[in-house]
Amino acid sequence: MQERTGDLFEDKELSSKILRYEAMRRKGASLYFDVEEYLNIVNFYIDKSQLKNAHEACVSAITIHPSAADLKLKNAQILVGRGKPQDAINWLRKVNELRISSFEYYATKGIARVLLGDTDQAQSNFDSALQLSAIEDMEELFYNFGESLENSGSFLLALKYYSRAIKSFPLNIDFVFRKAFCFDKIGHFNQSIKYYEKFLDANPFSENAWYNIGIIYNKVDDFSRAIEAYDYAIALDNEHYDAVFNKANSMANNEQYTDAIDVYNDYLKIYPGSFTAKYYIGECFYQKKDYDKAIQHFKELIKEFPDFPDAHYGLGLVLNETGKYNEAIEKLKEAINKDEEHSDAWYTLGSVYTALKAWDESIIAYKKAIKINKFDVDALLACANAFSHNGNINQSLEIITEAIDFIPNNIELMFSLSGYLLRTGFTISGLNWFKKAYDISPEDVDITFQIIPEAETFEELKQIMNI
Repeated sequence: MQERTGDLFEDKELSSKILRYEAMRRKGASLYFDVEEYLNIVNFYIDKSQLKNAHEACVSAITIHPSAADLKLKNAQILVGRGKPQDAINWLRKVNELRISSFEYYATKGIARVLLGDTDQAQSNFDSALQLSAIEDMEELFYNFGESLENSGSFLLALKYYSRAIKSFPLNIDFVFRKAFCFDKIGHFNQSIKYYEKFLDANPFSENAWYNIGIIYNKVDDFSRAIEAYDYAIALDNEHYDAVFNKANSMANNEQYTDAIDVYNDYLKIYPGSFTAKYYIGECFYQKKDYDKAIQHFKELIKEFPDFPDAHYGLGLVLNETGKYNEAIEKLKEAINKDEEHSDAWYTLGSVYTALKAWDESIIAYKKAIKINKFDVDALLACANAFSHNGNINQSLEIITEAIDFIPNNIELMFSLSGYLLRTGFTISGLNWFKKAYDISPEDVDITFQIIPEAETFEELKQIMNI
């Protein structure tokens, strides 16, 4: 179907040209426009986000004006926008004469390089573009460079350009927002909070900023401030339903389980089919130790969403907690049948078998959980413990030794490794690991002593602990 422009244009002259061009395109005829007129037509389509039409107009223009460098550059820009960076680079090679003076040439080439994964060359192109640009163009360039780098996942490099932008345009608070966002993406949460707070000082009515900073507060376990931030977001936009859902999550994380249930129910009034919210209500009952309500809730959830694995998992979790191990095994296996990659279900199944002292079965379950998520420290420690109880302490040592290679400086693993080394006769290594762990977190020494209780009497360990 023919795309239509659909709008009445304030610029009647441009309107006339667009209508003439589209009539020409429908008939497959040729109609002459000069370079400037074609650029206006192409820019019209770009402004309407009709990049396919813009590209077709640009190709038609180049057919009529094959030596027009501005049209070739515009075509390269359109190709970048359409996600065809190598084609854009190829077109830019045809306009080399623009390199001396055109910041747009370098900007386009830089963004194409970002899309191709060559951020080093992109950075060189961006810097050249900024050097050639007038001050009135730099603000948009900084934003375009940062956005392209964000989209490619190069958040650290995006931060560099946003920082330069803030120095050049200190009144443009949007760069502060972008910087806060990038700090979040690279895991520098305190810096992210700092810049979101700076943005909110200047723009306190931004529901997006309040929502984003709520997410960061939740990540750093400052749940009270997260709840407060979500409240601001909701007050500014009472249809910000994601903020309602996240507020409930933060309340649950803050152990305000009754309040969380109320807010989850508010969310369910808007999205009654949200099985995730319904699952979290059951988890709140579980955390409150209101096991009867939790069991009833999960059974109702299974009836409503029989193929939802977390519904079966939640019921299995509660049944395990209440000592109904055989029923728990049945429900956890149902969760796994629905989702074989459900690592929490495998881990909890291992815990049930551990409670039953069925060590072979618990090891199988824990190993499944670890295979799905090799960074699950709880599963790694539980599996090592199961091997130990099953008479295979060497396997316990192997698991923890391998784990600490890819999860270094984890205190639980360090103290555990010390305990298993001491139990297997590697005394010097065991003492060394104990000292490393003790120097970081002396309050966690019981992890080692649970593995090898007699170690509390070792003189070497007493000397490390200065007792």
